[in-house]
Amino acid sequence: MKNAVQLITYADRLGGGSLKDLKALLTGPLAGVFGGVHVLPFYHRIDGADAGFDPIDHTRVDARLGDWSDISALAAELDVMADVIVNHVSNESPQFLDFSQHGAASQYNGLFLTLDTVFPEGLSEADRRAGR
Repeated sequence: MKNAVQLITYADRLGGGSLKDLKALLTGPLAGVFGGVHVLPFYHRIDGADAGFDPIDHTRVDARLGDWSDISALAAELDVMADVIVNHVSNESPQFLDFSQHGAASQYNGLFLTLDTVFPEGLSEADRRAGR
């Protein structure tokens, strides 16, 4: 990343709502203003409960924003930073759905916290009241 002002934004909030629109804004009217752009989560899907920080699929760009070629095109013009979200996933993700259905037999067993792994001695009333 250049030692310059960096824009942090969701792809759908500036320029018109897509990655192409964001690129057009940053290489057109705002050309030279920013050294790079931190595009907040753009993975499928961006409108989850955590505003994109709970993706269903980290390998897919939300189609409403564009696709990986749009990320590449933006990166050809500006430094691009993106979030690698390793501690959040949608409850609609294939991994969570498999774990919910198969429990300990799921190939994703261990990926998700459960009450008994967080509180192996059980959840005390004091812990529950404290919101733990």
